Amino acid sequence: MDIDGVLVLAHSEKEHATKTWKKTFGHHPLFAFVDHGREGSGEPVAGLLRPGNAGSNTAADHVEAARLALDQLPRKYRRGRRTLIRTDSGGGTHKFLTWITARGRWLSYSVGMTITDAIH
Repeated sequence: MDIDGVLVLAHSEKEHATKTWKKTFGHHPLFAFVDHGREGSGEPVAGLLRPGNAGSNTAADHVEAARLALDQLPRKYRRGRRTLIRTDSGGGTHKFLTWITARGRWLSYSVGMTITDAIH
């Protein structure tokens, strides 16, 4: 499962359109896609419609998107190491990682982190 946000520009006063973090105007939805193996389709399974000023590192939104997406999977894939959740640095928060690694969830994960000069 891949969870990522994307900026969607709006050229007029659409509902919930706001200034974005890239100094544009529009929306910042967060989507979850599932790839079913080598020949996967990248099927969209969940999406949160968010205003343009929604943060990239909003842990509550990442948890909600993951929950909604997992609910779309067959029961046998909702828990277990065979299900990998991937996010970029937007999902690299303590709260989201704590949720993924909660006892009994047993999900695999790959989460990007911002590389600072000190880490580099």
